[in-house]
Amino acid sequence: MTSRFAVAAAHPAVVAAGLEVLGAGGNAVDAAVAAAFTAFVVEPVSAGLGGYGRLSAYDAETGRFRTVNHGPRAPLAATPDMFTPGEPAGDDFWPEVEGRANEVGARAVAVPGAVTGLTQTHAQGGRLRFADLLEPAIAEAERGIEVTWRIILPVARHLAAIRRLPAAASYLLDGGDPPEPTAVTGRRLDGSALAQTLRRIQSGGPGAFTTGDVAAAIARQVQAQGGLLTAADLAGYRPKTLAEEPARYRGWRYVTGHDHVGYETLQILAGMDPAGWDPGSAEHHHRLACAMAAAFVDGAAWYGDPDYVASPYAGLRSAEFAAARRAEVERAAGPPTAGNPWRYEAGGAPAGVTAAAGGNRGRLDGTTQVSVVDADGSAVALITTVGQDFGSLTYVPEVGVFLNSSMNNFDPRPGMPNSIAPGKMPLFGVPCIVAANDATGATLGIGGSGGWRILSGVVHTFVNLVQHRLPVSAAVAAPRSHCQGGPTSVDARLDPQIAADLTARGHDVVAERSEPGAEPFARVSAVTSVPSDGERRAAAASDPPWSTAAGAGPLS
Repeated sequence: MTSRFAVAAAHPAVVAAGLEVLGAGGNAVDAAVAAAFTAFVVEPVSAGLGGYGRLSAYDAETGRFRTVNHGPRAPLAATPDMFTPGEPAGDDFWPEVEGRANEVGARAVAVPGAVTGLTQTHAQGGRLRFADLLEPAIAEAERGIEVTWRIILPVARHLAAIRRLPAAASYLLDGGDPPEPTAVTGRRLDGSALAQTLRRIQSGGPGAFTTGDVAAAIARQVQAQGGLLTAADLAGYRPKTLAEEPARYRGWRYVTGHDHVGYETLQILAGMDPAGWDPGSAEHHHRLACAMAAAFVDGAAWYGDPDYVASPYAGLRSAEFAAARRAEVERAAGPPTAGNPWRYEAGGAPAGVTAAAGGNRGRLDGTTQVSVVDADGSAVALITTVGQDFGSLTYVPEVGVFLNSSMNNFDPRPGMPNSIAPGKMPLFGVPCIVAANDATGATLGIGGSGGWRILSGVVHTFVNLVQHRLPVSAAVAAPRSHCQGGPTSVDARLDPQIAADLTARGHDVVAERSEPGAEPFARVSAVTSVPSDGERRAAAASDPPWSTAAGAGPLS
């Protein structure tokens, strides 16, 4: 039987929700929304109603792309100096904060955008009734959340912090210790409060979350713990809906979900001669690592929310800037210094603009993903997250949600492009790609999870699909590498000679192995749709296999 639609994600229940909606006549937007709300239930470590994300969509009927950037916003009471910076973290672009106050606890909570962003996405492009799309999530919540190693390991990892937060401890711990698996005890995490919240959203739309009793309970819990989020912040949240102008790569049009780091990386790669660039070769990993490193360093140096500060977003994603950076990274060995995208921005740099320094290995925690392609070839890719594991560990019992830790995505130093400001969105430099080949009619969607390393997971998969023309299963499973201006991490499965070649080219190579509980090269989910013999053939794949899921239909 030919598969006409497909879903790839990080959990079997999420894939099942998407496939159920597609089988009922829904489109890619419907399926992505149903899958995401289901992920908010079954993946509390990574995502939730208290989180945020980015969604890219391609409409096969119109040939148009759309992005809904529903990233977090700083509370209106936030100030640039609300945290005390410490020493450089080594694994992030800016210094750690005293007491990790921008990571754990209520001051780390930014205004969440997940509910508003996804409901707006559906209103602009869905086909089925929104209320029906929440049924799979409600059913999962009423069943209770299964306790598996995907919950137990993060609880153990953050046990000391959880014990200091009574609401989180009461929900997650068993006698002060991590819970035992449902397979052993038969017990599940209570989802009744979350089910009730979902039913309110089902009947009342996003306002049922951002106003009224739910918003009041969230604000009350945050403020009781010393945080800044208010009910007015929740009610005033607005996502950014964008009709992005697609870039081009090897005959494909694509968007990255308003992510300048993904654009710059692929623009640098697009101008490189494909001759001798074999999949999985030392040349492949060298080129991707150099392009990613330059794009990360440039983004960390210059990007700030363009609605609030002078920011060279157009310059960062421009082909002209990429050409200049390409020449620089191909000549140089070792970590790159920041380029100057302002030369390629209309009007140039305003007076007084300075760059922030950055270059690191990349944090690994947080986030999940959904990729969907429907029977018409329309595609959606979603990255959705609460930040770090269980977000800020701020749990709201009456609502059944963990709140995000996204104040950590701001630079805690005043005077930087990505410094904190009221209502501002922070740097979230990871792509979710949808793409279309106008010559063949093929389409694809790719999302990922795993902190900053989402970039390498998504870009490697995209290059493997589009340039190397690998089947989707091989494209996501191929060993990857990652660099963002510091050491170059390589999959330990690679031939040692490749690592030696990279070292000879100036890379500081660190071999890392992916295994359950430690996934240094991101989780990636991809879908494709290709016309064949008068109909479309869809396929889906996710990696690593122990922490993801994928499926295709029609359903039998």
